[in-house]
Amino acid sequence: MRLEIMPELPAELLDESWEFYKDCFSDLRFLAINRHLMYRSEFDEVMADKRIGKYVALDDEDGAVIGMGTLTNELESIPLISADYFQYHFPELYEQRRLFYCLFAGSALGHRGQGVFVALQRAMYAPIGEVDGKVFFDICSFNEERHQLPRMIAVILSRAAEAGRAQPTRLDAQSFWMYEFPKSDAPFRREERRSGYNRGRPDGGSDRRVARV
Repeated sequence: MRLEIMPELPAELLDESWEFYKDCFSDLRFLAINRHLMYRSEFDEVMADKRIGKYVALDDEDGAVIGMGTLTNELESIPLISADYFQYHFPELYEQRRLFYCLFAGSALGHRGQGVFVALQRAMYAPIGEVDGKVFFDICSFNEERHQLPRMIAVILSRAAEAGRAQPTRLDAQSFWMYEFPKSDAPFRREERRSGYNRGRPDGGSDRRVARV
């Protein structure tokens, strides 16, 4: 595996990277209410935006994309987050460009992807460590509850960080509520129901060991 860091994705890698991205994260279309998967036009814009670093892992044998992540300290380049939030709560760090946001990071399944996600996270930590910065991720409830992703990322970053420890802190969360209208003969009170993750995808697909962070 070789890991390349680039400000702009070359045109010859664009289609393959898009297919890799879709393969990694398409499950979130069924597992999260908020839209996490970018449209192709949005993906192309991110890949062309030089304010956002692209971390691309390529297979040594055939050069195929086996891992990918994006990172930026120019938070205004990400339209789906509020740069004002970070500027308000972390004014000095924001002004100094020491706040980083990871839009996504994922690796291939099977032996080709072995160790790729860890390598991605270590490479993406490097610019953060250079300025003693902080990094933020957007993690949906499924990845938090089923895959314990915040804890897994903390373990990986702790190994990469010179301090030897990454302390995760929940900054915000959004919940979606459904209101039903039971018939008059139904009980008024009942236990709160959660939409079950165990139902699986409607297309019969299976969970993937990937990170949407």
